Amino acid sequence: MSKEFQYKIEYEVDKETRQVVATIPELNHVSSFGDSFAEAEANVREAALGYLEVLVKEQKEIPKPAFHTEGTYIKLFIPEAV
Repeated sequence: MSKEFQYKIEYEVDKETRQVVATIPELNHVSSFGDSFAEAEANVREAALGYLEVLVKEQKEIPKPAFHTEGTYIKLFIPEAV
């Protein structure tokens, strides 16, 4: 069984490389990049799921999403999350 979490995702465009950087502050500022917003989001999703997988494996607490405010959120399904 998996549990759904929604975390705020922040985007920034690097002025020199024009790559998009996506960051999830609530998950220890895990971040990744891509040539488009979609690619950056897919890459940061993969990085975040890897981070969360390690937390579950080490039986550490999964960070609870903060109160929703304006912005963009990413849904993550975490298997065996408590």
